[in-house]
Amino acid sequence: MEKKRRFFGFSSIFEPTVDFYALLTRQAEKTLEGVEALAVWLDENKEEQAQKIKDLEKEADVLKIDLERKLVESFVTPFDREDIFELSASLDEVINSAKAIAREVEAFDVSPQGTAVHDMAFLLVEGTVFLRNSIKNLRHDLKEASNQALLARKSENRFTKTYRQAIRDLLKLDDFKTIMRIKEVYKAMLAGAERIDTVGEKLLHTIVKMS
Repeated sequence: MEKKRRFFGFSSIFEPTVDFYALLTRQAEKTLEGVEALAVWLDENKEEQAQKIKDLEKEADVLKIDLERKLVESFVTPFDREDIFELSASLDEVINSAKAIAREVEAFDVSPQGTAVHDMAFLLVEGTVFLRNSIKNLRHDLKEASNQALLARKSENRFTKTYRQAIRDLLKLDDFKTIMRIKEVYKAMLAGAERIDTVGEKLLHTIVKMS
């Protein structure tokens, strides 16, 4: 019995004490909140909603920093610590892009009405939902996690098609200044879609290593 106690005491040293699955899921949920807040703001154009985007970005940053601190302090992690770090850092870029889009809309005084901004925002939300779903399934269902990550990447492909058509439509306008202002917003939104694709790719890479 004494030997068993010593064995279990020793083995417990190598058991993860921090729930990194939960930490990543919390960050993914907060990221989704930020992207959804952006879509609502683009639809309603309310000042308080713009502030909400900034607040959520700060909250997500706190979650990322907390995860990084615990990653450094933890002796054991449930999967590769570098993959955990990169997933967290990449998620942070997604919500950062939401704040950047809001800034571009404000800076260039672009009205979403009559543009493809709403369609693009919907696809950003959709892609972020898939990322959240993938991360939530990392613990117990790697197959579903992989499916959701693939859907996130496909969402980025749909975004690219929407972006290209939007640019073609935009170039039909006669007002050069309007073209340039809206194009800058479109480019910022494209960057957001690319960030989602990056997280999806990293998730698939991580899942292969975990399988």
